[in-house]
Amino acid sequence: MVDFTNPNTLAASVLVETLFRLGLQQAVICPGSRSSPLTVALARHGGIDCVVSLDERSASFFALGHGKRTGQPVALVCTSGTAAANFLPAIIEAHYSQVPLLVLTGDRPPRLRHCRAGQTIDQTKLYGHYPQWQTELALPEPNMDYCHYLRQTALHSWQKCFWPGLGVVHLNCPFDEPLVPLEHARESLQHLAEEFSKEHFYRGLTTFTTMNRGEAISLPVNFSIFSFPSPQLDFSPLGLILVGVMPGGETPSLLTDILAIARGLGYPVLCDALCSLRNYDDGQTALITNYDFLIRCPRWAEQLVPEQIIQIGELPTSKALRHWLGTIDCPRYILNFHGENLDPLQGQTIYLSASVAQVAEYIHNQGFIPDAEQKNYAHSWLEKQRQSQTIIISALADAHTPLMVAQLAHCLPPQTNLFVANSLPVRWLEFFWPANGDHHRIFVNRGANGIDGTLSTAMGIAHRSRGETVLLTGDLSLLHDSNGFLNQSQMRGNLTIILLNNNGGGIFQTLPIAQCEDVFETYFATPQGVDFGQLCRTYGVEHKIITNLWDLKEQWPSNNSSPIRVLEIIGDRHQEAQWLKSLQAQFCCADSLIQ
Repeated sequence: MVDFTNPNTLAASVLVETLFRLGLQQAVICPGSRSSPLTVALARHGGIDCVVSLDERSASFFALGHGKRTGQPVALVCTSGTAAANFLPAIIEAHYSQVPLLVLTGDRPPRLRHCRAGQTIDQTKLYGHYPQWQTELALPEPNMDYCHYLRQTALHSWQKCFWPGLGVVHLNCPFDEPLVPLEHARESLQHLAEEFSKEHFYRGLTTFTTMNRGEAISLPVNFSIFSFPSPQLDFSPLGLILVGVMPGGETPSLLTDILAIARGLGYPVLCDALCSLRNYDDGQTALITNYDFLIRCPRWAEQLVPEQIIQIGELPTSKALRHWLGTIDCPRYILNFHGENLDPLQGQTIYLSASVAQVAEYIHNQGFIPDAEQKNYAHSWLEKQRQSQTIIISALADAHTPLMVAQLAHCLPPQTNLFVANSLPVRWLEFFWPANGDHHRIFVNRGANGIDGTLSTAMGIAHRSRGETVLLTGDLSLLHDSNGFLNQSQMRGNLTIILLNNNGGGIFQTLPIAQCEDVFETYFATPQGVDFGQLCRTYGVEHKIITNLWDLKEQWPSNNSSPIRVLEIIGDRHQEAQWLKSLQAQFCCADSLIQ
């Protein structure tokens, strides 16, 4: 529908209808006056789902979460002034995680800048270089030339959310008075309404959806890469595959293609728990999950050195693994990099201009058969994983929180969306999440690795999701974004929050700063002492304390009456840090325990 009430309603309705025809399905709107034309156009459209959020930071992370799960841009709307500035953390995360967002900031006319007009700041290029495209729209004009300009700008904006990779687009939208559709149509707009042909105007606009995640993209000529197949890449040496977080997200086909590469070459796969691949275990691939522990054993670390490495996605999180890789003198080939530098080790890496699917197809067509040496190498990884697993399982009996995390994989229904908060939950998952075939989807904010927006991101993932969604978080991350609970009435879906409450920043307990006892508790651990049962009652959220594995397993299938429930697991960060240190030490000095 095109609203000819005034130039602002005309511009906003043309913009919204164009975006809808291109594929926009979801908008997150923050209340405000200057963005009124955009809000009214979205609210009255009928084909776009609109979520209203009071807190701009929470709103932006809600949009981020929804974009993560769907791979489609979410329109994010706010008024002028500092409201728009609150979007910045989520925009930074979206930039580095390659999540599509279309940010529409209402603004006052340019003439009101730099003259102390109320609620007016300079919003042009407000987000720096983090959007992959940004512009300021011209003030609305009541003519067809402006409508054509707006249509083409909307088309370009939508396409830039996808190309050259998924990312953020910012449209700053200045509006003059009147902002609301209460006036009678002006004579010039009446003539325009008679001239406007919806069929002709929108002709040629078709839904533009995301490219398949994991596809290769065209790169600048001067980028240092090799084409594929490449004479530099020889599949005959002893090889190893590393799989980490995928910039731009994952698809089931991408994950099955990775498994096909591993099976075809006979390479073992060291898979970060923050990638969903651990949940796609096919029983035929040497999927290694305990690598952080087993390579701490000096003898094993020496025995398992490969002759070449294929890296898919980012490097796994493990510091021990990264240290080990830094000592290895062998080529590392990187796939699925979308033109980014994915080598924080600054090693002798070689980027291959190919998608995972292309490599999988090539290996299949070539009919590779792993030789005996490669099979023995993969078997060596599996045998050492078996031995390390024996040590870990024995140790887990004495660790409450890590045991709960390790068993969570066996409690969740198949195909659960699991969002993992940063800091200690990421480490627990990396250390103890087992390989399984339940096809859980793992989501993380590992672009900038912050704790902000944790709850809101999870709610965005859960919104209109057909299955279960679970958030695994620590207490500080949840408190940092507790305003997200205000979005509960807007969320269409269910969210279970597994709260690992150790009353403070448990990740710092594992770092050297913990030895500075005079400043540690107050300035780093920062215990808050919050009664989460009371906090949940304030927001009308179900709350339950989980004391044992039986309690945890009984929580699914869920029958909670409210959209959100909190399952609180209380731990002791001091004891757990000492327990983890002791377990790691067993492997560092494990020559007497293992073969």
